Amino acid sequence: MARSPMIVLMAVVALLAVAEPSMFVEAKPKWLQKVGDALNKVKGKGKGGGKKKAEAAGECDNSAAKVPKGGAADAEPAEPAEPVEEAPKAKAPKVDYPAGAAPLLEAATANFGKSFGGTPALAAHAPGRVNLIGEHTDYTGGFVLPLALEKRTVVVATGKVVDVEDEAMCSVGSIGMEDESGNLEIVSFDANPDLLVPGMPQPFWTNYVKGVVKQYAGDLPAGKKFVFQAVFASDVPLGAGLSSSAALEVATATLLEMISGVVPPNPATKALRCQKAEHEFCDMPCGIMDQFISAMGQDGHVLKIDCRSQVGSPVPMNANEVVVLIANSKVKHELSGSEYPDRVAQCKAATEVLAESFPEVKELRDATMEMLESVKEGLDEVAYRRAMHVISENTRVEGAEVALKAGQFEELGKLMVASHNSLRDDFEVSTPELDTLVELAVGFEGVMGSRMTGGGFGGCTVTVVKKAQADALAAHIKKGYKEATGVECDIFVTRPGPGAGPLEL
Repeated sequence: MARSPMIVLMAVVALLAVAEPSMFVEAKPKWLQKVGDALNKVKGKGKGGGKKKAEAAGECDNSAAKVPKGGAADAEPAEPAEPVEEAPKAKAPKVDYPAGAAPLLEAATANFGKSFGGTPALAAHAPGRVNLIGEHTDYTGGFVLPLALEKRTVVVATGKVVDVEDEAMCSVGSIGMEDESGNLEIVSFDANPDLLVPGMPQPFWTNYVKGVVKQYAGDLPAGKKFVFQAVFASDVPLGAGLSSSAALEVATATLLEMISGVVPPNPATKALRCQKAEHEFCDMPCGIMDQFISAMGQDGHVLKIDCRSQVGSPVPMNANEVVVLIANSKVKHELSGSEYPDRVAQCKAATEVLAESFPEVKELRDATMEMLESVKEGLDEVAYRRAMHVISENTRVEGAEVALKAGQFEELGKLMVASHNSLRDDFEVSTPELDTLVELAVGFEGVMGSRMTGGGFGGCTVTVVKKAQADALAAHIKKGYKEATGVECDIFVTRPGPGAGPLEL
């Protein structure tokens, strides 16, 4: 049935009389825009006594506080304004923790509450390390080129300094060291420096902590000692040659500095104290590399360490182009056996023979391959090969520094492969598993170089690979290693991270 256009228009106007004109500001159809214009005129006549609206046709002013030109007396009572919601309070700025530190800090804090009650007041971290090149050169006065990992040890604690007569004890626990009930195994000891000795109470890992406490006792006034409750958490793999022990030592040292308020004059002092702690409390004649890089690492840099002068020089490594891939062979090594001390003794014997003919040779770092060849008849074959590795390895470290500064990663890779071959054949610290990992990496697309890293007899390999190929390489190594050994290796990618420091709670 046909409807009169006038009736339709009247119905639309009646419907729109209760609507806000602003509903039509965005209306696209022309006929509806015209209706909106008409409605504006109608409302203008009803409210303003025929006065023209200031707005252009199709626009409307929704200000609840607008005053007509006639003044406040002519204004209609404004409708109550909608309540303004209070702006949300600004959130505290997000703490920029080193990579991987946040979950460790959270876990350590939660376990601190379970073990000791309350919340910790202090927190510190120290990274593990991987040595890019320069193996078994540190204790012969040579050069090393490590980088700090994006894996670390975190410690949370409460602590203070008290009189040595105080009966209060230090109590420590570590995630991963739980009792049969699943609770942290808490070990307590008296930090009186006159009573602090290696050994009991066990477990052995606490010797690293006690040794550092002993070294830092000299910072306290006479008759004082440390007292603290602490929980450690770490994602540095144990027994993998990535310096989990140095990370534990340097994290402890950083904590003690926070408790005492006394900071050594330079990071090298901290590193040397931690090294001495490992020598005296863990019977490990390690060089300075591990503690130095953990204490002195710089984000985005490797650290060339002159182990004789004990000076570290940062060398930039462009992590935008390449990354470092670590593959853990899952072969655990124990360096407190005879293997490590034997090689230290063999290097010393070679140095003594060289010094007889070349007085300027104080350490193997001073010798050249020509010097070694000239005294070969006076050396047994093993000592000769040990010295050959150390002398050639120092040369490779200096070449690697030049290559990194020039961005020549292919040259760096060649030096890494040569280093592995020397460690395998001359220093004899590789294993079939490590050799397999290197063989799987070398020749894969995007790989610059690969080698075993750490003290040897198991542990990890380090590979420099183009960033875009890292995932494919990891899958290739995992598959090939499982087929060759039956073992599933662990792999992670890292870039050069920062050294030790306090953490905000």
